[in-house]
Amino acid sequence: MKKIIIILNLFLCYNLHANDSLFISANNDYANQNYIGAIKKYDSLIANNLESAELYYNLGNCFYKKNEIHQAIYYYEKSLDIDQNFEDAKENIKLCKLQLIDKIEQMPELFYKTYFKKIKKLISLDSWKILSLTSIWALFLFFILKIFFKKKTNFISTALLVLSLILLLITISVKNDEINNRSAIIYSSTIDVMSAPSEKSTKLFTLHLGTKININDQIEDWVNISIANGKKGWILIENLKEI
Repeated sequence: MKKIIIILNLFLCYNLHANDSLFISANNDYANQNYIGAIKKYDSLIANNLESAELYYNLGNCFYKKNEIHQAIYYYEKSLDIDQNFEDAKENIKLCKLQLIDKIEQMPELFYKTYFKKIKKLISLDSWKILSLTSIWALFLFFILKIFFKKKTNFISTALLVLSLILLLITISVKNDEINNRSAIIYSSTIDVMSAPSEKSTKLFTLHLGTKININDQIEDWVNISIANGKKGWILIENLKEI
């Protein structure tokens, strides 16, 4: 049994070293402007189920250098999907958007929704779960101690209850965002957005390569999408790549 464990550990160490070497080699290819070689090596790492914000960011940089802006945006967005505070990826997306055909203005949002979104992004979902569970257990233990010592501490118990409810609400909201929020990048040069999931329906507007959309619903090969300015419609799923 010990021999098997030793062999497995050696195999794991070898794989980690090989992946690190491949990542360094890909970075060297990028530095030497061998973007195609770098992309192939980064793709090999992803094929080995290795993901990181830096890996996707580097891939985005490769495609940006190759002037494949839609691909660059896709991988920058993948990077932000892992690390939402990756400022370099945010800045590069802004640069990419300057080259897009679709100039979509963000629809104004109520201030309290903006603040709530910022609060949810302060920490990860797992961290919100830990905070929620900790507050609930603290509330439970406090009530036990309150009954045992027979002391009136209504203010503290009320404060703990309110805190637990707020943390639970945030955790549920973050979890729902993770489940329901689907986004994608348009991968067709031009696509008509229809009023219904049918090519015979009315054309509402047109989108172009590289535009980011949100997926609201799906019926077979058709998805209901919305864009930053609030417009909605239906397009065929083959025209986009989900993040």
